[in-house]
Amino acid sequence: MKFISCTIVAAVVACIPVCSALNISTTGFRDVIISRSTGNKSICVAGYLNVPISVNGTKLNYTVPATNEASTETMVEILQITNSLTHTAPIGTQLIQGNYSIYSRLCLPDTAAKITNIKTVQVLTHGITADNTYWDISPGYSYIDAATDAGYATLSYDQLGVGNSDHPDPIQVVQAASQVAVTHALVQLLRNAKVGGYHFQNIVGVGHSAGSILTQAVTAQYPRDLDAVILTGLVTNSYYLAITQASLNMVNANSQVSGQFRDLPAGYLTPQTEVGIQFAFYRWPNYDTAAFSRQVAHKSTNSIGVELTLGGLLGPASSFAGPVDVVLGANDLVSCGGNCTHPQNQAAAFLSTSYPNASPGSQTFIAAGAGHAIAAHKSAGDSFAHMIDFLQTNQIS
Repeated sequence: MKFISCTIVAAVVACIPVCSALNISTTGFRDVIISRSTGNKSICVAGYLNVPISVNGTKLNYTVPATNEASTETMVEILQITNSLTHTAPIGTQLIQGNYSIYSRLCLPDTAAKITNIKTVQVLTHGITADNTYWDISPGYSYIDAATDAGYATLSYDQLGVGNSDHPDPIQVVQAASQVAVTHALVQLLRNAKVGGYHFQNIVGVGHSAGSILTQAVTAQYPRDLDAVILTGLVTNSYYLAITQASLNMVNANSQVSGQFRDLPAGYLTPQTEVGIQFAFYRWPNYDTAAFSRQVAHKSTNSIGVELTLGGLLGPASSFAGPVDVVLGANDLVSCGGNCTHPQNQAAAFLSTSYPNASPGSQTFIAAGAGHAIAAHKSAGDSFAHMIDFLQTNQIS
């Protein structure tokens, strides 16, 4: 096992007091940076993990949009009522195979005693147009801090084609199937103590929005991967996705020439303005404006390959028998049209439909006043406390 000394990493000046008392393992990581979480309660090892995948994906008969006009037309044709691109573009299957660099961040409690006693790691999977920072937005809005303070480790990461991770072909490679394969591969690395060298007894999958779809797909395809799951921002219906997609006003990411996406190939999309992000994911005035601004600054990309294949993942995970927690914002527009208790509790409906054999310890929670981006709303602390209590109640500590 390789260890890194704080004294030789310039980026970790702020964590020297903790690092002097801890050996922080960097096994499995490349280009390591050690830092603290935004709330200063966690110590984190960030860098690149080599993630091999081999999975059957979808062969798509689709021409990459060279202009924003073409990107807009793509969204129109995805959302139209007949002959949707999601049905006409797929023309068969293909093997998606490769080794990809996935930017990952392993966060631990900042005391030696808590690190020694860690039994469980939570794998945090972000949603579309977000990146790993969704889980560590700012002080008071950091699920990572809530988890490590309770004695858990977390592994957050940028999905394939997102943030600092590799950006391969956005049509034929970055698809829903390859995203599930990446999540599954990360779980296997953790099971085999290849991330930091830590041996974890339990692995919990925690997802948000599209990240919840990926996490649920893992439980459906690999029901023994995870010991428990927490899914936020996901319900059984898709009635309001068209409104959400339209409001985001997705454009070719490389059309924003002054930004970090200017070198990406066409086929990676990003929201054009913060107005669309607010419309889709936030409920005024119930969110923290600083948290909102931070997430806008970290807006990321989605691939057309994912747009065209994500819906194919939806379905019950009948073989998963562990505990499941479903958390929704009360005013989530994406999931519930702005009211997740109408005409019934949508979290409970999703749980019963999607996990018919889940453990009796399964739970649901409706976060007061929250929109879709639960972690950035003023009730975030209540949501985080519930999520931690769910795990502890099910004796996953």
